[in-house]
Amino acid sequence: MTLQALRGERYFRWRGGDVSRLEGLTDAVMALAMTLLIVSFEVPSTWMEMRSVFEQVPVLLICFTMMVMLWFYNFQFHRRFGLENFYTVVLNAVFMFLVLIYVYPLKFLFTILVGQALGGERGNPGDIDGVSMMVIYSSGVVAIFGVLFLMNLHAYKHRDILELDTAERHLTRATLREHAIHMGFGLSSVVLALLASADRPWPLAASGLVYFGVGPAQGFAGFASGRKLRATLAREAEAAKAAMELE
Repeated sequence: MTLQALRGERYFRWRGGDVSRLEGLTDAVMALAMTLLIVSFEVPSTWMEMRSVFEQVPVLLICFTMMVMLWFYNFQFHRRFGLENFYTVVLNAVFMFLVLIYVYPLKFLFTILVGQALGGERGNPGDIDGVSMMVIYSSGVVAIFGVLFLMNLHAYKHRDILELDTAERHLTRATLREHAIHMGFGLSSVVLALLASADRPWPLAASGLVYFGVGPAQGFAGFASGRKLRATLAREAEAAKAAMELE
């Protein structure tokens, strides 16, 4: 373990300096989005109200985890590349807007799912349109990760100017694949939801279950990427050693 790894990443030199105004604004927007997750709760005055609040803890935990994940991806981009040109600012602004909108279907959907799992009243809203709900939610997934993909693609296109080394280029491509996997599962969910009908309800259920494949897909991609990176670095080390011996 190196000092660089403790401060950031082992194989990636962070080019971002102090927290910029753009990052500060993004952090404020993410904090607002997290606040919106709990803004509907009031201080309980009875035991039943207290119980109802704690029944929502799994929903808040899931939503909070997903918001932190989105914040980290944005944070990682700025720390790695330190880009703040007009194109990056525009994409970052779109990212912030999408996060603020996404928090509502995110909380609504998982309130229903957790409610159904716990057998509560929140799991049976009478006016829900499952197809529209999944299309809205999954479209948000595609849009947010699409923006993150474009931000990292912009950095990769300028890899020579940024002086990315072999490992950094590899990790940037791995991040692009990571975002592409999220987008792919989101698109699959949208398509499955649109295929659902009254006499064919199974695609709607599949549009939600498809997200269980994200973890294994990301795990496999991460394992393969890490293995390839280590092999590449080992070859470079051997080549450098051979060159030194020739000298």
